Amino acid sequence: MAFCRVGCLALNIACKLAMEVTFKQLEIFRWVVVAGSITKASHRIGLSQPSISQQLAKLEETLDVQLIIRNRTGLVSMTPAGEFWFKASEDILARMASALSDHEKRFKHSSVVLRLGATPILRGHFTTAAARIAQSAPGFVKFELVYDLNSGALVEQLRMHQINFAIVAESAILGDQSSFAISKLYEDKIAWAVPACVPDDDIRAALDPYGDPAKINPILRNYIEIDRAVPTRAPSDDWYRNFLPQATPTFSAPTFAASIELVAGDLGTCHVPVSLLPNLSQTTLQSVKLFRLKGMNRIVVLAMRKHLLTHGAYAHIFNELTNYCRTEYVAAMHEEQIPCFEDMLPAEIPAITVEAAE
Repeated sequence: MAFCRVGCLALNIACKLAMEVTFKQLEIFRWVVVAGSITKASHRIGLSQPSISQQLAKLEETLDVQLIIRNRTGLVSMTPAGEFWFKASEDILARMASALSDHEKRFKHSSVVLRLGATPILRGHFTTAAARIAQSAPGFVKFELVYDLNSGALVEQLRMHQINFAIVAESAILGDQSSFAISKLYEDKIAWAVPACVPDDDIRAALDPYGDPAKINPILRNYIEIDRAVPTRAPSDDWYRNFLPQATPTFSAPTFAASIELVAGDLGTCHVPVSLLPNLSQTTLQSVKLFRLKGMNRIVVLAMRKHLLTHGAYAHIFNELTNYCRTEYVAAMHEEQIPCFEDMLPAEIPAITVEAAE
């Protein structure tokens, strides 16, 4: 009997503790760890830094342990207890998301809300096609499109259940294959975009290391650098240092679509993924000439929470999006019509490739 009373007391204490620890606190704690600081987490989840600090303090007070250590720069590291609760929170939040999904399927008439994460490259015709595919699914209720500048940030949102589908670079999600259904969509290549008004002879002259720098076409002296959050920024800068050392980053743009608009305006050159092309206007496409580069390609995949495969409507969307990307969208890139950059190089210059970005 004494043992039974002790067991019941321990159970009551555990239940009381469980009621005091909220899902919101666990989600905030996990976001802080994933983001690396309270400041970055604040930007991600839209809560003020004081609110986040208050929720973390309540969680640590409830558990009676310190979970994170903040250094002078604001970055956080986990204590042993923090490591334990980070893994526990990931499991608890995943189980809750699965339970909520099952609840929707069983008790809310299989309502389908597609929250699709993508980079701005896919803004345009792709967005319309994805929305139509979602609308055709049984039980469709709503289509939500979420943009971020890089695949890593989108994978974070997948992990935190803020989106249920994402189109990302394969390299960004390789470590999470056990949690997601992943389907290869296409190999995305990078092209060098040059204003159509620049003659090919001027391009060849600018690429000749033995040519006269003073005679380089002024347009080829400028290039548009992409936002630092975009993974291709570093290899793009390396490319310009290798092939057009006289060119300077005169302009900066947050997205590839904005970059190529500057090129279409005859202001300079830039690098763009070939997957952007189907989403551009004919006016823009006719105002630029493109050259495919070697060594900067990446594999693009569609990722979805694995438990959604048991839901017929989500499985339908997953398969239809995959088929659309592999057929219609890839065909619209017209990759075979884009000449190779190497053909513009003088014969004595070896082709230099740059490592692909994640």
